[in-house]
Amino acid sequence: YSYTYTNTMNKRRKHTFYYKGAIDAAGTIAGLATGADAKGGDTKNLFGVAFSQFVKMEHDFRHYLKLGENSQLASRVIAGIGVPYGNSTQLPFMRQFFVGGTNSIRAFRARALGPGTYKPDVDENAFLPDQSGDIKLELNTEYRAKLYSVIHGALFVDAGNIWLMNENEDKPGGKFSKDFLNELAVGAGAGLRFDLSFLVLRLDLAFPLRKPWLPDGDRWVLDQIEFGGKNWRKENLIFNLAIGYPF
Repeated sequence: YSYTYTNTMNKRRKHTFYYKGAIDAAGTIAGLATGADAKGGDTKNLFGVAFSQFVKMEHDFRHYLKLGENSQLASRVIAGIGVPYGNSTQLPFMRQFFVGGTNSIRAFRARALGPGTYKPDVDENAFLPDQSGDIKLELNTEYRAKLYSVIHGALFVDAGNIWLMNENEDKPGGKFSKDFLNELAVGAGAGLRFDLSFLVLRLDLAFPLRKPWLPDGDRWVLDQIEFGGKNWRKENLIFNLAIGYPF
């Protein structure tokens, strides 16, 4: 089930909003009928396959502040949680959360960030990073302005991460804790948008400001930024090409 509210079509307003809330549940009836208890070792099957039981909620809130005739400040907060129970100890992979990529935290590749302070080795599987989690928090803000004709510019900052509900020996540091704010990744960048009326072509260049997998106290990497350094650019600059605005 999902609910959406927006007044962003009213171009005269200085403040406009967008909200979408969604809830997804699976396996409730089957779980009650079979008495499934995966944690207790009593996993049940339907047609030879273990069925999933979970509840998942996600909220997406956006605010747009009109600064002038051709400029605005766009902000977004996404918060989500998925709780497996009964016949499941984790969410199905396709229902898990991920961050990074063209419409998320653009300074990190899609699915290559998190969970928590875990550092995935993306070099071993460079074409298909698959980091996912049960909890997600993401914050974005972007200044947008028209530069010339169909060309628009943007400056942005993104932050967020994903976490696991339970410990995972293969992903140390991935479990959600009270220190979650200290485990946020932060990135920044600039971009161009080519508004062709029938579509918007977007180019964003981003780099990390904070890496959550580094030791506590060393996670901010502002002092390491070196645009003139070839190695730094290779390891940190992320180019994003996409259609449409990120939010």
